Amino acid sequence: MRVAVLSTAIALLLFLIPLALAVFDLSVADARSRLAQDALNAVAQIDPQFSTTDPPEVPAPSNPATQLALYDRGGTRVVGTGPARADLPVRQALAGTSTQGTSGGLLIEVIPVSQAEQTVGAVRAALPLSSVILADVGVWLIMLAAASFCMLVGILIARASVRAVVAPVDDLISTVRALGNGEFTARTTPSGVAEIDAAGVALADTANRLGALVEHERHLSQDASHQLRTPLAGLRALLEQAQSQPGGPHDPLFPQALERVDTLSRTIDDFLSTEHRAPGRSIDVGTELRELSRRWHGVFAEAGRPLRIDAPLHVEPVVTVARTLHQVLDALLENALVHGAGMVEVRARETHGALAIDVEDQGGGIRLEDDIFQRGYSTARRSGVGLALARQLADELGGTLLLSAREPTTRFTILLRRESSGSRTGTPVPPPNSRLPEGA
Repeated sequence: MRVAVLSTAIALLLFLIPLALAVFDLSVADARSRLAQDALNAVAQIDPQFSTTDPPEVPAPSNPATQLALYDRGGTRVVGTGPARADLPVRQALAGTSTQGTSGGLLIEVIPVSQAEQTVGAVRAALPLSSVILADVGVWLIMLAAASFCMLVGILIARASVRAVVAPVDDLISTVRALGNGEFTARTTPSGVAEIDAAGVALADTANRLGALVEHERHLSQDASHQLRTPLAGLRALLEQAQSQPGGPHDPLFPQALERVDTLSRTIDDFLSTEHRAPGRSIDVGTELRELSRRWHGVFAEAGRPLRIDAPLHVEPVVTVARTLHQVLDALLENALVHGAGMVEVRARETHGALAIDVEDQGGGIRLEDDIFQRGYSTARRSGVGLALARQLADELGGTLLLSAREPTTRFTILLRRESSGSRTGTPVPPPNSRLPEGA
């Protein structure tokens, strides 16, 4: 709209300025013509044998603002209004030639008075230039009013044109936002603007492809959930049957195996569920770490690796989702079991207004250029998903996951915000929604 209005204004100026100058030039030419006519009328009525003792009468000019005067051969004003002595145009006319000019803001016309082919005097007619300008003001005001009307019409046309473009663009933006929110059925309304309609068609094609892709992924998730739950249910039934049979195995690993099957089933439900994640709650970190030790102690013992859990009794509670925190810690312990070496130590500590949970093993050798949190990165021909998923889950908890040591040991640190004082006194705690700075 600014471009349209500016273009209209420039076009009007390019038209009005020359037109105003042309009107002024025409007015000046008309004023000079009237001055010359007044001077000629005066010359026609003056007796060439005039004398200063008996001055002739000068007729009234057509414009009351006009100065009309008769000068003798010596340049002295005989009668009329004007300078007492002849100015330059009068002196030139006394030489025998009609002259015109502008002097002191006056338009001047001078006609010589002749007798027997000799100049005996001159009639001077002068009009202030301001009178011509004042006469043109009215015309200029009419022109300005017409230009203002044209500008108003231009603005109205520009506004209508802008609405014709903005409305479909707004509709396109709304459709894009709806598509970003997962509403793949959102479509734009045809606007009649070819370029915008073409963008709407391309957006509709994209929405169709994205909708088909998401639907395919959803079906794949449902199929995977069903296919995984069935063997897990069968495995659990076999374990329970073997444990319950008379004289059956009484190995203490059987209850742990059943628990791992239940944990795996819950994890599958979590990852394949389309529901929103539960809000964060206040949890005791020491209790969660002792539960972690119970789940993983047998696994590390079987691998001949010691597992040490350091859970202080007086650690501040944190606001988090316990099940998601379990998944992060499980991923880190699995990583230490597969890629690490020696004893694995898990400890909780308070640092810089946050709670830190360290998972450290005796292995090392991670290079600075190794992006171990990149999805797909692996040095053991594995999926390379575990650490990337662990960092993503830590972000969802409102915290962050760092590689805090590379040599001589490998240490991962989870940073979580501590529970506020209000939550300890019973005030509801909102779910975590902000990441802690990685420098904490």
